[in-house]
Amino acid sequence: MPKVSDQYREARRDEIAQAAIRCLERNGVRDTSIADIVAESGLSTGAIYSHFSNKAELARYIVGRFLIVRLDALEARGRAGEVLPPREVLESMLGAFADHDLSPALVVQFWGEAMVDADLKREMTTTAARLFGALATATLPWARSRTASEDAAAALARESARSLAALAQGYIANTAVFGPREPAEYVAAAASILSS
Repeated sequence: MPKVSDQYREARRDEIAQAAIRCLERNGVRDTSIADIVAESGLSTGAIYSHFSNKAELARYIVGRFLIVRLDALEARGRAGEVLPPREVLESMLGAFADHDLSPALVVQFWGEAMVDADLKREMTTTAARLFGALATATLPWARSRTASEDAAAALARESARSLAALAQGYIANTAVFGPREPAEYVAAAASILSS
């Protein structure tokens, strides 16, 4: 039997994730079963379970594939010392939704389900910690440009990360309920209102 390449496995996982996203958007997180994903993907139950054992693993993959890649890029720029204003960091992070056609409504559903599903809650908590760390690293050079103290810069970067995450949650919830909105438009409006 020929060895399955990493590239093939990744493509299969993407195929399953796309089928799962379609099911999750159509049926909701709570009402989507592995059987639904099997039917949507055209793959066998064994094929699905060989890649994802539950919805929490699937959520981790979806977030990793679409959001963490963006966060890694922002974090790398911060580690390289590039001064990224928080506004640019937020806009870039939110761009992942448009670039990958990722549904904010699906993210809101995962948040809701995490309140009653311990595995999903652990995944969301881990993702949130990763998000805060990446945002703090991305904004640290900017924070250093605003204060001479390294401790003050680190504190400002952590606070910026928390505020950016809250603004991102606002964008996600707003677009899930009221419909699509361009990230640049949302960020510009928020900046305008907050600077008034």
